Amino acid sequence: MTDGILSTIGQTPLVALRRMAPRAPFRLFAKLEALNPGGSIKDRAALNLLRGALRSGELEPDTVVVESSSGNMGIGLAQACAYLGLRFICVVDARTTRQNIAIMRAYGAEIEVVERPDPAGGGFLRARIERVRAIAAALPRTFWPDQYSNMNNALAHRQTMREIAAALDGAVDYLFCPPAPAERSAAARTTRASRVS
Repeated sequence: MTDGILSTIGQTPLVALRRMAPRAPFRLFAKLEALNPGGSIKDRAALNLLRGALRSGELEPDTVVVESSSGNMGIGLAQACAYLGLRFICVVDARTTRQNIAIMRAYGAEIEVVERPDPAGGGFLRARIERVRAIAAALPRTFWPDQYSNMNNALAHRQTMREIAAALDGAVDYLFCPPAPAERSAAARTTRASRVS
């Protein structure tokens, strides 16, 4: 038995994709991150962002967490904040799906919707970040996880890689990762591969 929903984040199955390239001289595996309790790999990052802030003292019981998200990070943070008893405000934009908004609200998140992109050309992302800054300035005690530049976001995946390496007895040659949503332009739709040492 595990202690609380957050303890079920990670340790997702690693599945052999035997039919995908049956004649290839290599084995191919997929990590099923959709089986995290919030439905995506962002659960790992959301929890690590909050844990880092709790350790540093930036996040206390009366702190309001405010973040910009188009979906999965918001769901991960909403889930973790609900469990930890923290107020969470998620700034989304007009393109965010009703389903993602409904899930965040079910966890108790407050939703702020940005209807128009940034007029200076920064798109919806810049407009969401500006709204986060405005909310943070208006409230007495806030924490902005800043998933875009907070190293605790990326550091969450050290554990992901440890799980992969352990499941394969360290025999990992390549790790393929999809690009982040901001990188999904017409010129960047191919899968990137990085050599694992």
